[in-house]
Amino acid sequence: MGVGAILSPWLAGCGGGDISAIEVVLNDIPIPTEKNLLIGYMLSTWEFERDGLVLDKVVVLNHDTGEELQRLERTNLPKIYKGDLGTHFGIRFEHLHRYYFSLRVPVPLDRTAPAAIRHRLEFTNGHVVEGGWLSPRVHEQPRVIASPLRGERLVFLNQATMGYHFNVAMFRDGNLFTTERYAFDAMQINESFTDFCAGDPGVNSSYFNYGLPIFSVAQGTVVQVENGLPENNGNAGDVVLNSMIEYAGNHVIIDIGNGVYAGCAHCQTGSIAVEVGDRVQQGDVIAHLGNSGNSDAPHLHFQLCDRPDFFWGRGVPFVLDSYTKIGEVEGSVTAPQTVNQSMMEETTVFNIESPGWVDSN
Repeated sequence: MGVGAILSPWLAGCGGGDISAIEVVLNDIPIPTEKNLLIGYMLSTWEFERDGLVLDKVVVLNHDTGEELQRLERTNLPKIYKGDLGTHFGIRFEHLHRYYFSLRVPVPLDRTAPAAIRHRLEFTNGHVVEGGWLSPRVHEQPRVIASPLRGERLVFLNQATMGYHFNVAMFRDGNLFTTERYAFDAMQINESFTDFCAGDPGVNSSYFNYGLPIFSVAQGTVVQVENGLPENNGNAGDVVLNSMIEYAGNHVIIDIGNGVYAGCAHCQTGSIAVEVGDRVQQGDVIAHLGNSGNSDAPHLHFQLCDRPDFFWGRGVPFVLDSYTKIGEVEGSVTAPQTVNQSMMEETTVFNIESPGWVDSN
């Protein structure tokens, strides 16, 4: 379902008539890593705190067998969006009358994915509610792209997890926006897999990834460019942000076809090598990695979404055409493992060679 899907049945109220206690709001195409199939979705519940209930556990079950697939205790429950979401940069966000949170269930690749899932919410007073039935979209394939970076000892952070990017949601005018849902933050690590910089962390050039070329992940047309915003100094986060779009810093958005847009954010000032309207091929250099915008260290923020916008759209699941796993962060070097049409776990250290051509349209 594309951006602009009206959520009025959920946003308007709770507990009435045909609205159940637990509803499925989003059901995304799952993505594989080298270890798991990650089944991602969003649930909505009634405002249980109004009933004096405190959520203690979320249990995900195989609907057909009753097998427990995932258990989240109170200390690691996902972010719950509820109530008045406030005003930011003059934009008034929704006052919610339902609770919303996202889950990501890892199913090991050597196991059969469940045909259906249901949920059990357990509360501190012993109250239990079950519901939220969904059928994972295991027969659909995520978008296949080339990597926006090449090189050795790469690490893509804040993806393949249930936090940060995956949990970002904005509710406005009855619509749900999740543009960062499948984003990652690209870093480069040292040869001992222990650090992302050498020297003063307050200096951009101390970071191994600073200045790396950024490549187009597919053929497409450039639809948005920002090239003149200042950069932060290393880990200082010292740029003042005056608007939402400045959060992305210097950036490029490319229409890669079929209603999908690739966004590269936090680029070096003045490094963007394309203009709006340019046609690019997969592997073309479009910019260099920097530290502009909402960034606490040099990195590339990359995402696919269904609109040419870093905020007002829906995140699109994707996998890389190929990468070579060589180890784990703060772990040891392992025998190189080539992984095709997959994403990596957050701690995976990997190499990317030639991007190759993948016609994913």
